[in-house]
Amino acid sequence: MAVQSAPAADIVLVHGLFIGPWAWQPVIDCLEPDFTVYAPELPFVSLQGDAQVVRQQVAACRQAGRSVLLLGHSYGGMVISEAGEEATEMAFLGALAPDPGQTTAGISEECVSALCNQATVTSDDGKTVTLDGPTTVAAFYHLCTPEQAAYGMARHRPAPASIFLDPSRSPAWLRKPSTYIVTSEDRSVDPNYQRSRGSLMKATKTVIADHSAFFSAPNELAEVIAAIARSCQLPG
Repeated sequence: MAVQSAPAADIVLVHGLFIGPWAWQPVIDCLEPDFTVYAPELPFVSLQGDAQVVRQQVAACRQAGRSVLLLGHSYGGMVISEAGEEATEMAFLGALAPDPGQTTAGISEECVSALCNQATVTSDDGKTVTLDGPTTVAAFYHLCTPEQAAYGMARHRPAPASIFLDPSRSPAWLRKPSTYIVTSEDRSVDPNYQRSRGSLMKATKTVIADHSAFFSAPNELAEVIAAIARSCQLPG
């Protein structure tokens, strides 16, 4: 993807539950070398532990004199809401955008589909959850190629069940310029929820994609991300 002007911001991409930074590679390939892109790996210990990893990355960019576009996918929306105070702008991709005190479990009750719930599997001891149920492809990868779906399925990671109960403290998107990127064909996070949250933000954009937009629509997604990043004001 050709970018005609100098980038206005570094881009930090935050993945959701059960996956990792590898998911962003098709989008990173579109954005580089025109932008500097970071995709930190969340440790999946707690919401605050995940947020601290992202907070450190954002701080490093700001200390280098860069503005930062901080984007979260799915559960990554919870993470950037906790970690976004130093970001210049924020973006949510098919993501949870919490109000103060809301948990991943609580938001999921209003916007996560039955297909998504059937795709998750809880360990026998109840301590961890992973993505390996019978509806996983239908819920997360239905517009992806079989190869892309298989690639993701082979790399899913478990997360502690307790992470679903960690509350958001003071979501940064309530104070920061934010854009919601709706994944219009999403079968995991209800697009109506996405549009509703987007109506509370600076702007709403849409990509025709399933929940795994980084695979099913990487070029279109990268174009949207690049446009937001170019609009970020340089740090003062």
